[in-house]
Order: sequence, then C-alpha cells, then structure tokens
Amino acid sequence: MVRRVLVVFLGAVSLIFAFVLFALFILSTDLPSVEKLKDWRPPEATLIYDYKGRVFGDVAVQRRYYVPLKDIPLYVRQAFIAAEDRNFYSHFGIDPIAVLRALIANIREREITQGASTITQQLARNLFLTPERSFKRKVKEMLLAIKIERAFSKDKILEMYLNYIYLGQGAYGVEAASRIYFGKHVKDLTLDEAALLAGLPKAPTKYNPFRNPEKVKERRNYVLQRMYEDGYITQDELKRYSSVPIRVKLENRYYGMDYFLDYVKDYLVEKYGEAILAGGYKVYTTIDRDLQMHAREAVKRGVMRVAKANGIPFLPDDPYEVQKKYEEQQVELKPWRIYIGKVLDVGSQELKVAVKDYQFTVPRNQLPVEKGDYVLVRFVKRGKDISAEVLPDLEGALVALDAKTGAIRAMVGGYSYLRSPYNRAVYAKRQPGSAIKPIIYLAALMKGYTQASTIDATPKSFFDPSKGKEWTPKNYEGAEYGVVTLRTAIAKSINTATVNLLSEIGFDMPMQVGKSLGIDLKPYYSMALGSIEVTPLELTSAYQAFADLGIRCEPYFIQRIVAPDGKVIEENNPKCEQVLPPQEVRVLVDMLRAVVLEGTAASASSFGRIVAGKTGTTNDYMDAWFVGFSPYIVAGVWVGYDIKKSMGKGMAGARVALPIWLDFMSVAAFMYPNEDFPVPDGVVVVNCPTPMYFVDGTQGICSGEQKQDETNELKGIVDPNILKKLEEEPKVKEIP
Repeated sequence: MVRRVLVVFLGAVSLIFAFVLFALFILSTDLPSVEKLKDWRPPEATLIYDYKGRVFGDVAVQRRYYVPLKDIPLYVRQAFIAAEDRNFYSHFGIDPIAVLRALIANIREREITQGASTITQQLARNLFLTPERSFKRKVKEMLLAIKIERAFSKDKILEMYLNYIYLGQGAYGVEAASRIYFGKHVKDLTLDEAALLAGLPKAPTKYNPFRNPEKVKERRNYVLQRMYEDGYITQDELKRYSSVPIRVKLENRYYGMDYFLDYVKDYLVEKYGEAILAGGYKVYTTIDRDLQMHAREAVKRGVMRVAKANGIPFLPDDPYEVQKKYEEQQVELKPWRIYIGKVLDVGSQELKVAVKDYQFTVPRNQLPVEKGDYVLVRFVKRGKDISAEVLPDLEGALVALDAKTGAIRAMVGGYSYLRSPYNRAVYAKRQPGSAIKPIIYLAALMKGYTQASTIDATPKSFFDPSKGKEWTPKNYEGAEYGVVTLRTAIAKSINTATVNLLSEIGFDMPMQVGKSLGIDLKPYYSMALGSIEVTPLELTSAYQAFADLGIRCEPYFIQRIVAPDGKVIEENNPKCEQVLPPQEVRVLVDMLRAVVLEGTAASASSFGRIVAGKTGTTNDYMDAWFVGFSPYIVAGVWVGYDIKKSMGKGMAGARVALPIWLDFMSVAAFMYPNEDFPVPDGVVVVNCPTPMYFVDGTQGICSGEQKQDETNELKGIVDPNILKKLEEEPKVKEIP
C-alpha cells in the first residue's frame, strides 16, 4: 500500500515537473533577446541651455541623464543594494533565499507584504515586460533575469538599473533624481540623500519627498538600518544620518514646467519629431535663466495684487493644495456661493463640472481648460433652479526681447504654469488698445508732422466699417481737450486726437508702417485705438524696432542645436533689417519718453533708467498693457481674463500692467548701462519750449515758421529704399 502511494506520488511529481519544464520551454521561446542590451542606451533628456550656457531645463520623453557606474559613489550603490537586493552580488538573477523569506512572511501575514524581485528581475521587467501581475509574467521575468545575468557582469547590470529605474517626479535614474530632489549631481550626494533615493523604487508616489517628508524619513531610516545590518555603514553613521531632517529643493517640485520650455519643445517636435526628446541633444537658446525666473515672480505678484485689490477670487497655484481644498470643502447649494470645481469633460462649447456631489454643464466661453483641471465655480439662481458658472482666473503675460537682436530673454505665458500651461504670450490674441497708437504717430511723423504739430482733439464722428455705423471716440474718464500737440496727445493718450490725426493722414501710411512691424492693421478708424488683435509677442516685437531706431529683428529663441555626437544640426543668428527711417523713429522715441516723464506712465518717471513706452487699455477695462524699452531691452506686459470680461473700473494699463513691467525691468534694465537712445544724423534737439527732438528741417514750427514747399515730399528725410518699401503717398501733409 505504501509502495503504491509512493509510486503515485512520484508519478504525480514527475508529471508536474515535466509540465513545469514544458511550460518553461514554451515561455523561453517567447522571450525577447537580451543581446541588444550590449549596445543599449536608454532614452535621455534633451538639455536646454540659456544664452549664457547655463542649464535652464530639459525636454524629455523620460527625464534621464546616463552616468557610468564609476561616477556613482559606492555608498549610493550600496544603499540601493541594501534596500532592494542584499544578495545581488551572489545570486544568479533569482534569489531563492529572498523568495523563501517572502513566502514565509506572506503566509504569516496572510497577505502579500513582501516581494522577492531582485535588481536583475526589476531591470528585466522594466526593459522587456508589462507591469501586469500574473504567473506567466513572473516566470518570464525570472527567465529573463537569468539570461541577463549570463550576458552581463554584475556591475553592468547595476549600472543599467541605476540609470533606468523610475524614482518619481518624472525622474528616471539616480542622476535625474539627484538633480530634481537635491539640485546636485549624484556624485555629490550625502549618505542620507543616497538612502532617501534608494527608498523610492518601492513606491515613488507614496514616498515622494516633496509631499510626504515624514513617510520618506521613515523609509530612508529603514534603508540606513539595512545598510548598517549589511556592514556598509557604522553604528555611529547610522545614528548620525538617521537624525538628519529631510532636505530637498522644494522649488524643484515642478521642475521642467515652464512656458518657454514648452515653446522650445513644440518647436523641436514639429521640426525634428519626438525622437529628439529622447536623444540627449543640447539646445542652446536665447533665454536668460535669471530673467525668466524673475519674470515669473513679477507676473505672479502683479496679477495677485490686482486680484486682491478688486476682490477677485483666486485659486492657489499649487495643484496639490487645490486638490486638498476641493476634497475638504463643505458645499451648500445656495446662490452666489463660490467653490472649487473639477472639470469632468471638455466640449467645444460646454464644460461638465463637478462640485463634490453636484454636477453641472456650463458654457465653456473659450476658456483654455482641460479635463481634470480645477476651476472656481459660482452657484447662480435661474428661475427656481440653482445653476453654476465658471469664474475665469485673472491672467497675465510677459515677453522680453533683446533690443539689438530680437533674442527672446524672458517669456511668461500666464499667472501660473501649474494652473494653466496655455502660453498667452505667444498664442493669446488680444486688443492692444492705446498701445497701438505709436504706429499712428510714427506714420504722421513720416508724412511731415512733428511732435510740436497740433491736432484738434474735439470729438468727431466717423463712419467705421468695422462697426457698420457712425462712431464717435471718447477719452479716458470722459476727459475733453481742445487743440493739443502730438507730443501731448500721445503722452496723455488722447483718443479723440489720435483718431482725428488718422483722419488727416489717411490709412495707407499707418497700414504700411504696421506691416513693416509685423502688425496687420485694418482700414477703419477704430484701429487707431487698438481694435485689432495681436499677441504679446507680436506687439513687443513691434516695439523692438522702436528701441533700435527702425531696425526690426525677427524674434528668435534657438541659437544652436547640438547632436550627441557633437554635430551642430541647427544654428541661428539675428535677422535684422532697417524697415523704418531712424530719424522719425528717434523722434517717436522722444514722444514715448514723454509718456513716461509726463504722461500716462508717469509713475515710471523716477525709475532710474532711461526708458520709453506706452500704456494700453481696451473698452470696459478688459485688457491692460504696457510695452516699454531701454536702448538694450524691450518688454511687454498684458493683464486680463481669457474671456472678454472687465477687470473692474479703473483697471487701466498704467495701474495694472505698468507695475509688473517696472518690477521686471527693475532687474532687466539694470543689467545694462544707463545710456540714452542714440541720435542719428538728421535729428536735432530744439527747446520748444522744453528740449524736443526733430527731424532736421522740420524744427521751424517752434519759431512759428511754415513749411511751404509741397514738392519736398520726404526726399532727404526718409531713406529712398525705405520710402519705396512703404509705398509712400505722393504728398506730405502741410504743417499748419
């Protein structure tokens, strides 16, 4: 009887063993080849540099910087081995002791509390397999681990693992994680920092150092204890480093999240394809890292100031904080209550929004939101029902260009990238208001007017094709004026004077000047007050030509791109051209100096640097602008909502946008000499009664002289080549 049982048992074991061998054979024939790992290099981030050659950030499919094992300190390697695979250097890819230990622990706890995957198994799973939990996948993982161990040395396997493993916050590999969490290279890590990183592979989100420092400290100290038990560190080192607080670079929580980086990424993908994001290229840009960081803070401070001054509700820019507030809020379905909502779905015309247990379908109103975004929602009463509306965030944008080259030095597309990655600096078309007026006044100068010429500022009615009816411009706060000089008209931003001036000089010259500056003006009177639409980048680029006395440079942001083999695959230089006469532009600059010294931007008169610029405000205070410049740098600022909505009475460019500009330029302008704008040949300074600039030959107006020579046209004043480009009308306006 015993013999029969033994025979049956051995037969069963033999059948099971044969089945296992057969299963292993079948699975092994379906395994990928590990031979290709011999020349393997994982995807690496493409580094982005600023114009001074400093690393600004990166764009990547996987944020990774490959480092050879020799450049990874021994204690970093030991930390990972202690935490993940203490028998790494003695097993053959699978650790039977660890498997047995995990099995006993899991049986004792009656749940899976321990795993037994070796470093080699983890590498095999990450490189070749899916993360599915199944017996088949586990067997494949073990077989691949054995094959990898047979093909590579232990050191090479560890090097691949330490460069491939995901460590949270978008960081792949120990070098990327070191930079993001600690702002340093892996070779510079301290022992406690190495232990912190080694504790992350188990659960990168759970042990995120930016969000859960207490849990991270427990996990780090566990790794240090393991290192002590395995003989890697002494008891004194264990005690000393276990007491060190968690020290991470909190400012790197959102590393790589930047409007300019997105702009560069879009360009690279469009031109070279997504492969460039994983190829370890080096992209040298025109951005100034310091100015970009300062610009972000200047926009944020300025927009928050305006929001608080007007009682505009505001969401925090930290998404974790917003999510926490959303989950903790107590909601009452009562009219005019404001809560945080979550966007469930985005349609072309509507949004589906949840406010805890309540759901609403609301008009989208062209808001640049995406599924999963948090928004402010206000309950409103419509009839007997309670409905909802989404309150837009107050936003801002800033662009800064090198005045001599057109190189982009700073680009901020919103109050907070984390709240909205939509880049308003590049893509938001907005009405510029009075910030468009310098084009009208420059056209008048080119037709023979001077800044001392006068214009009647009495309101007049005009038929405006854009409105299809008679239209009468009005001045800010209903102010009334009589006859004023052009200098006063632009300094005080007098709407009636500007439109009357346009009626005298006609549409052709302003439209040609606008075209030369990259601005498409339309032949109707309201264009003089900025009824067209432009992006902040377009308008700031136009002012760059003013700053450089008629030389317009195409905005550019890529200096060169270098492939991993050192080959330069793209290189760009400034593209500049004299498109406007320097003499008339220099007079315009003097008039824009008057805006700062005695006009709508007078709050900048004591700025401490020689600057010029123009404010802009649109109807009902929907858009606020200031674009200004020194001889070296030009910056434009816009503030408003993403939809057409008033910011509140009095929220004009001088009050809303100018303070942001001053904040930014308090750093940017002081990086350059405090020099006046150059004076080209053919320009003179005359006391009229204060010093004013004139194109030589037109200054007689100050002494009451009249220019009678109507055949003079613009010969001798405007360069003939520029004149031809602008298709000048045949007659010059006679000076009254």
